Amino acid sequence: MDFCQGRRQDFSLNMRVMPDCRLTPCQPTIVARVTLKGAIVMDKLDKLMSRIAIGFVLAGVLLSVVFTQGRSAGSDDPADQRSAKAGASSLNSSDQQFIRKAATGNLAEVELGKLAVQKSLNNDVKKFGQQMIDDHGKAMEHLKQLASKKGFRLPSAPESGMQAARNRLGKFSGDQFDNAYMAQMLKDHKQDVEDFRKESKTTQDRDIRGFVTETLPILEDHLKKAETIAPDLKAQRTAMQKPSAGKVKSR
Repeated sequence: MDFCQGRRQDFSLNMRVMPDCRLTPCQPTIVARVTLKGAIVMDKLDKLMSRIAIGFVLAGVLLSVVFTQGRSAGSDDPADQRSAKAGASSLNSSDQQFIRKAATGNLAEVELGKLAVQKSLNNDVKKFGQQMIDDHGKAMEHLKQLASKKGFRLPSAPESGMQAARNRLGKFSGDQFDNAYMAQMLKDHKQDVEDFRKESKTTQDRDIRGFVTETLPILEDHLKKAETIAPDLKAQRTAMQKPSAGKVKSR
């Protein structure tokens, strides 16, 4: 048995069993040691595989977060641009043209209204200018909501013709400004009312029809006020130019 014990120690170091040590008392100890070492190796492998699996899960979560943030980055994302184009394609060319023109018109009326509030010396003109700021500003907000729903990008500035009109009016002051501004308002609102009435008869889009139905009465009211203020300004100017009765008699 001493000889066998020595052989078992040799086995634990060299993982070998000498032929002359194959005695029945030695076998259970050798098998137990081999089984124990195998269990230790398997346990280490299990822990390693668990760590690898956890690493893959964390990596998947991180990629998911990055992908989600990329999708929500804004309208510059190609996917968002494709969606916007798809939404705009649901509107025919006539409706798209109407929306663009209405948007640039609102922007122009707000800018010219600010100019009237700043430069005019006539209370009626100032009040009219402030109404343009308020009413066309609200109409623009409604139009922005409609365009967002349709996936349509609105212009961000007035048309070149409107910008030229603003530059021209900016050079005037006093009565000259009031007359030029109200003449521009008459021209703009006559065209606006005509465009909105036409769109109300031709559009098949329910949302655009709702915008037209809400905005058209406001534009018609603007036109009536402009038609009233413009002649009043002319009458006031004519009255100021007429010589007084005293001056006539002195002649």
